[in-house]
Amino acid sequence: MTVITKLSPAGVADLGAHEGFVSRTYRCPAGVLTIGFGFTMGSMVFADYWRTKYGRGLKPGDTITREEAEKLLIELVNHEYGVTVADKIKPQKQCEFDGASSVLYNCGKGAANWRWAKALAAGDVKSAAALLRTTAVTANGKRLPGLVKRRAAEALMIERGVYSSRKAIRIEPATDIAPAATADDELAHYQGILARLGHYKGQLDGLAGPKTTAAVRAFQETQPNLNVDGILGTGTAAALDRADAAGDRAKDVGAAAFVSIGSAAAAAGGAPVWVYWVAGAATAFALLAAGVYAWRYRDEIRAAIKRRATA
Repeated sequence: MTVITKLSPAGVADLGAHEGFVSRTYRCPAGVLTIGFGFTMGSMVFADYWRTKYGRGLKPGDTITREEAEKLLIELVNHEYGVTVADKIKPQKQCEFDGASSVLYNCGKGAANWRWAKALAAGDVKSAAALLRTTAVTANGKRLPGLVKRRAAEALMIERGVYSSRKAIRIEPATDIAPAATADDELAHYQGILARLGHYKGQLDGLAGPKTTAAVRAFQETQPNLNVDGILGTGTAAALDRADAAGDRAKDVGAAAFVSIGSAAAAAGGAPVWVYWVAGAATAFALLAAGVYAWRYRDEIRAAIKRRATA
């Protein structure tokens, strides 16, 4: 039996479309500097390439050409993920290899040990696809339409050999609601984030229009590493997810601060000794949480300070 060890051209195109190409560094929702087709310094292939070329790691403002990124994508997937897919899952068909490689590229090599992968390794393609559709579709505790769509596409590729590309959401119709437009759950998700950030005032209908375009542009103007083009691509989507997570984390930090202040007040009022310990622990936690929050979302904080300074 022939062992499949490399992505097909169609698999490369599909994976590239899922990841989306971004020429300038941005921070993913986890706060990691990213460039190209989701490249980070956590990849040995990319890190070796980047350090050999520049003598350092990624920095904000770094750029990469699409041609350069496409060559790296093929080498990176085949050397870092394809080996794991071939060794642990042993796909029988090229479409199974391509789909599994896409999942591992997005979720990490550990995904080769998950239930969907074990089912595929056992030859139960139908069960593998069914399990995959509900695997790793959340981030920061939220179900993300983009991940749901990607898992569905990967499952379809594995089960039926259908290759489909997910492209950036281009928001460029001439009217507020294009007559031929269809609602997009992913776009509605980001409309919701834009609304919470104060950039979008329209309905969360998943329909492209000038209001959404203006909201995307307004948000992009607050992010120094994004192109202001009104296109909701990979970099902008990642920045929106980070900004949304930053808002949730701010609420958590605020709650911790409230608890610490309340505990300190109780201690100051002559409460038992154990209350002093609670007050100290709560205050320390609040300070630590605030520090972590400030570091992880430093780009957003810096952008907010800059906006206020120029307002």
